Amino acid sequence: MTTSTWAVGRATAAADPAGGHHRGRTAFVFSGQGNQWPGMGRDLMALEPSVRQTLEEADAILRGPDGWSLLGELAASRGESRLSDPAVLQPTLVALQIAVARLLAERGVIADAYTGHSLGEIAAAAAAGALGLADALRLARLRGELMRRAVGTGRTALLGVDAEEAAARIERHGGAADVAAWNAPGSTLVAGDAATVQAVVDELAAREVFARVLPGDIAFHSRFLEPLRAEFQQAAHGVPAGPTSAPLVSTVTGDVVAGTELGAAYWADNLRRPVRFLQAVDTLVGLGCRTFVEIGAHPTLAPSLADCCAARGVEPVVLPTLRRGEDGQENVLRTVWELRAAGVVRPTAAPVVAARDVRFLTAVTRDTERPALRGRAARFAASVAATALEALERTGDGAQPRTARVLWEQDVELAPGEATVVAAPVAPGAAAVAAYGRTPGSGWSRLATARTEPGPLPARPDADVPTAPRTRARTVADPAVEAAWDAADGTLVRLRPAAGDGVGPRALLELALRVAAAVLGMHAPEALYGIEQSATGAAPRWVHVAHGTQAAAAPDDAGVAETAGPAVTVMAASGRPLLRIAGSSWRPAPRERTAPAPSAEQPQAPSAGAGTPHGTGADGADPAAVLAAEPGARAALLTERIRQAAAVILRTGPDRVPADRPLNALGMDSVMGLELRRRLEADYGVEIGLVTVLRGATSADLAADLARQLAEQHATQPAAPAADPVARPDPAQAPTGLPDLDDPADLDRLLADLDALSPEEVDSLLGRLAGDAAGEL
Repeated sequence: MTTSTWAVGRATAAADPAGGHHRGRTAFVFSGQGNQWPGMGRDLMALEPSVRQTLEEADAILRGPDGWSLLGELAASRGESRLSDPAVLQPTLVALQIAVARLLAERGVIADAYTGHSLGEIAAAAAAGALGLADALRLARLRGELMRRAVGTGRTALLGVDAEEAAARIERHGGAADVAAWNAPGSTLVAGDAATVQAVVDELAAREVFARVLPGDIAFHSRFLEPLRAEFQQAAHGVPAGPTSAPLVSTVTGDVVAGTELGAAYWADNLRRPVRFLQAVDTLVGLGCRTFVEIGAHPTLAPSLADCCAARGVEPVVLPTLRRGEDGQENVLRTVWELRAAGVVRPTAAPVVAARDVRFLTAVTRDTERPALRGRAARFAASVAATALEALERTGDGAQPRTARVLWEQDVELAPGEATVVAAPVAPGAAAVAAYGRTPGSGWSRLATARTEPGPLPARPDADVPTAPRTRARTVADPAVEAAWDAADGTLVRLRPAAGDGVGPRALLELALRVAAAVLGMHAPEALYGIEQSATGAAPRWVHVAHGTQAAAAPDDAGVAETAGPAVTVMAASGRPLLRIAGSSWRPAPRERTAPAPSAEQPQAPSAGAGTPHGTGADGADPAAVLAAEPGARAALLTERIRQAAAVILRTGPDRVPADRPLNALGMDSVMGLELRRRLEADYGVEIGLVTVLRGATSADLAADLARQLAEQHATQPAAPAADPVARPDPAQAPTGLPDLDDPADLDRLLADLDALSPEEVDSLLGRLAGDAAGEL
């Protein structure tokens, strides 16, 4: 365990080598309000018992005579949400942050220090042990109720200048505003009189300096909240505070604060005084912290953390917990895995859900007959779904009957002529499986996610469906269909006897999707809900596609789509269900796309391997070839290389990494940015700034910087004999042995290795890993 000494004032630390790790000490950083979204934490509450227990306890504490319910708010849709009310928002955020911190502790992640930005300081104090859950929620509710009355006090703006310059500009415009937060070097919040704030913003914007007025009409952390400060101190009187389990760094003072000093006066200062986040991070760095876990509804502090650390000459690792619209359990468990790999996770007495043994499966299709596009798309969708579902079966505990859902990623091509598919848990211990695919000429990308659905199984159709009244015959264009009729509740299809040959779960699923696509006139599914497969081996004879409103393709606010849309049932001759899909949503057939002609004004990147020395390969642009190219082509060549490297790290295709899109907007966080930097440094011997990536650089921006550095490097170095300037790894030195399939890092390495193999070799390797030879679909 790390040891440290601290007192009120500037902290000093004594590192314990036995307890340290190569990423330094770990700090939990709790964000303030502004990153909330309807549905946040909903899936985490459903999948993690400890999170639900904490939130249920918080709900009982907060539930009052007005009938407001924390659990009800977390379950609310966007239209029903009351998160715009600070009296609802602030205790909701604090409760969720405390629940996530407890989950991390349950998984063995214990912080060496804590801090919180504004409101987040309440959750930080609770996680550090200074406040109990009830007292933390009481403070958050009181604070939120007071902030209702802060509406109309002024405006707040974010400026791309230091606090000293911001204060000077405020004085030039009348002085009716204050510095509200030191976020980072060159990043300051100001708040106050609306006219003064707007004048400062306009002045900086005229000088092409970043300046933006934030939404809302509250002058946060300014003199205009002074009347509320005294009222908050009086209302919070008597809130007990105790010692902390680790240093708590105050963003009121910027220094370590003793837990026993967190009385009513302190929390009143937290509301009124400016947020000294820059100074707090400086203190954390002085304590030896190099790894920062941001706990909040969505990561917003990562750029500020990176800039603060860079000013101290420190390269931090910043890890998120929740992300807007994404799977909360997956994100939290990936962060736990990163910390475990770094040696941060410690043994705990609490039970830890172990990663389950989930085998990899592969599906290789070689469509020599080239069936219709719709049939191929449904067939491939069935292959992806079946691969994911077979892996998902290994994650269940078998405690109760469950159905499953499969959600496809947006823009996934569902009609490739040949593809390889593998499936694995999204993170160790997660109750979800991701299917990844590769087609010739493309890298690996996530195709779909499958997860179990708790609760009762959906009602099965009656066995007399095949004998129900039929209104008229119709044509269904699929070779397995013998006849079809429209009925009152949908379409009934009778299958040819040959359609039952080789029946198995995959064949049933393919049959269901192919026939449903033909009945509905759709291309392929986007989502399948309530998938229930029978264990019987009876031959299918009927398919019933029930009428239903087409489900919305977009998920709801929690990232979970509604279970509406057509239901599909495959039945035996007797009418007994063999496969049931309770709901679905579908995508129409894609339109023909014509590739735009290259612009004469924009140079084209040379094709992979063209004009480059032997051995460079498609994944790297040789430095000698880059320097020999014209400046425009040089930048284009490097842009393509960066897009390819970023796509591998983001686990997507290069076509989904636009050259002009900020990499952080595509999901690249600090850990991924470090990996991108390592790859480019290994290729070219020059370094890109991690902060540049985190602050919105595009692939084209990085390529321009890389081209400039290579040109400068070439100009200052003597000519070298012709040789491969990039040191290539020796295959003989590659690690041996089968990878740990529950380790996401090994999954990444495995997927990278598969790119060099033929489909047949992939089948052989994955068959060995799975203990079950992969079959051709």
